[in-house]
Amino acid sequence: MHPPKSASPVLLLIVLSCTFYGPSDGTLPGPPVPNRIGRERGNILKNLTGTQEYENHIVTSRLDASEPVRMMYRGIREVYNRLLGPTGMRDEGVSLQARVPSNVPFPCDVRGFRSPRTPTSVHQLRPGDFDVVAALGDSLTSATGANSRVFWELLIDNRGLSWCIGGQGNWRTHLTLPNILKEFNPRLFGYSFADSYNVHLPSQFNVAEIIATTSDMPYNAASLVERMKADPRVDWKNHWKLLTVMIGGNDFCSDVCYQTNATEWINRDQEKYLMTTLYYLKKAMPRTLVNLVPSPLINLSFSIDKVQAPLTCQFVRPIECSCLYGPKYSTRRNLFRQLERRFVKIMERVSHRPEFHSDEFTVVYQPFYRDASVFYRRDGKPDLSIMAIDCVHLSQKGHAVSANGLWNNMLESPRHKTTVLRELFEDFKCPTSQNPYVRTYYNS
Repeated sequence: MHPPKSASPVLLLIVLSCTFYGPSDGTLPGPPVPNRIGRERGNILKNLTGTQEYENHIVTSRLDASEPVRMMYRGIREVYNRLLGPTGMRDEGVSLQARVPSNVPFPCDVRGFRSPRTPTSVHQLRPGDFDVVAALGDSLTSATGANSRVFWELLIDNRGLSWCIGGQGNWRTHLTLPNILKEFNPRLFGYSFADSYNVHLPSQFNVAEIIATTSDMPYNAASLVERMKADPRVDWKNHWKLLTVMIGGNDFCSDVCYQTNATEWINRDQEKYLMTTLYYLKKAMPRTLVNLVPSPLINLSFSIDKVQAPLTCQFVRPIECSCLYGPKYSTRRNLFRQLERRFVKIMERVSHRPEFHSDEFTVVYQPFYRDASVFYRRDGKPDLSIMAIDCVHLSQKGHAVSANGLWNNMLESPRHKTTVLRELFEDFKCPTSQNPYVRTYYNS
């Protein structure tokens, strides 16, 4: 589990814990050197004074894997979680989806959309053919703060509400991708079903982690595979798996400004880590369809800048997204956005590489977040109800809207995929007898 890359009121305690451990290679300290901070060396306390100099490539190291650091990190979050209690069960508020009455049927006819025999090709999968769901990502996938009402609840992960991997309730109360798929295959499993951190049982196969960046994905992918293989429910070679990967927002929100000359190499490194992750998944995970999704974090942040953000947002955003809103770095925010736009194109290009496609494995770029923006009411006033109280994370309604967007993308042909968020149930695609399969690059 990786230490955070930027400070926040509680996570700062976790980061500071790293200073109690010396170089992981067992060597004695050498002569005084400038305070260069990496995952294995440096005094993070100096981060508070602005005297730090970050090393170019911060990658997973032995310090990250240190049992004492990991246990301290988990321990602090566990205490925090228990003190605040669960928040994901709340059922009232403007940031929740409108409940669908029990007399309203599911929008699609689900009959005939689980194959009578298990398909042998990933390009012939109907929605009901998926047996297992899983996810890699950051706090937008862990549904951090989705049901928060006050800013100190922002570190509670409402994973059961997550757009691509939450399975709490059903589609009437919490529209999520698993809750849609459960209508086609009630035996689906792997989805998160309650508030939890990724080490808790309810998280299931959601290994998303707050502050995660693209560089964390190879490690997280290996953790996911290990967890799934250890689960006796998973028939590794025969079950069809749906894995959603959404990453990249934190790279530009809370990381790029702290790394030396990062604007010169960050896109190159992002592509490297993304490729490494997909190569590993293709080798390690048979019978898998990967949804590759660009992060909406930067686009949503810029769309909120056009309206009057609430005071809570003005207070929290410089902490959670310091590269865009911190006073020291915000002057470069347009450059960071250009780099983020490049990464979106990199994701799409990588998804088309032929080595990531076979009968047992494929990657599909799903761009419904690509041009994401907050909604506007008919009177022209902004509607921030899809955002959590910090204007960084998604609310439960935002997760439902996102699930609607991902579902639609999965049934849209690659050349005609929706690239914006739409109001919940404004457009809800369904499979048909003419087009019964989840769309890939090789069946459209």
